[in-house]
Amino acid sequence: MVGAVSFFHSIEEREVRRAVVFGVCMLLGGSLPAVAQPPPRPPAWDLQFGASFVGTNGNSDTSTVGGDFAYHHRGLDWQVESTANAVRTSDHGDLTAEQYVATFRSRRKLKDGVGFSSGVRGEQDRLSGIALRTILDGGLSWALVDTPAWSLDGLTSLAWNHEEHTVGPNRDDPVGTLQLVSKFALGSTGTTTQRVTFYPDLQQAARYRGEAEITAQAAMNSWLGLKFGYLLRYSNAPVTGFGKTDNTTTASVLLHWHADKPAPKR
Repeated sequence: MVGAVSFFHSIEEREVRRAVVFGVCMLLGGSLPAVAQPPPRPPAWDLQFGASFVGTNGNSDTSTVGGDFAYHHRGLDWQVESTANAVRTSDHGDLTAEQYVATFRSRRKLKDGVGFSSGVRGEQDRLSGIALRTILDGGLSWALVDTPAWSLDGLTSLAWNHEEHTVGPNRDDPVGTLQLVSKFALGSTGTTTQRVTFYPDLQQAARYRGEAEITAQAAMNSWLGLKFGYLLRYSNAPVTGFGKTDNTTTASVLLHWHADKPAPKR
């Protein structure tokens, strides 16, 4: 708990204000439509691809490309989700940002509201000193709230963290994964999701990491949508020579498909 408190106090005030304002707007936007018209339950499965591009030429020469993928399967006893995200930015041919993240997680229901969860996460961010980071975890998932308008899920698990650095020695550490994910419905066509994840290091308490993410997406028709996101990452013991805080803001056009059948209540 001391590490978690230190994490939030260490984040730059400017980034906190930006995340809080965005989050409050999304929460208010999500609560109003839900009162007037409760949205349907999420589908039994959904699949989406997203892409974004910004380029300039002339007095400036920059380009930014991004992509994301997400798949969810929501069964009576099993839930599976897989995501992937990529961001690459260059300025006059020089690479200024490059991040790749992929995750996979499965959950098996044990009883109402409680399940066994295991997952793997891989990421690369060379401009933050991370040539490769993989986290393999297993623990318990918690369906704390499960309504059509709002869901709140928790995760408590033990994990193994492997890091290959661009400079300095690599690291292998036992860590924990503590996570809360909240999802609000924006009427019947959109959602906003808030995620907070804390990774305490079980060998050296000062080497904790954390992430806070807010996304909002809305469907324009049955297969096309828009998605906006903000991700704040903090490492209390970054790779030598690199900063503690990174933030990423994204906007994407989505192609999505989903089942007509709603997911069962957990």
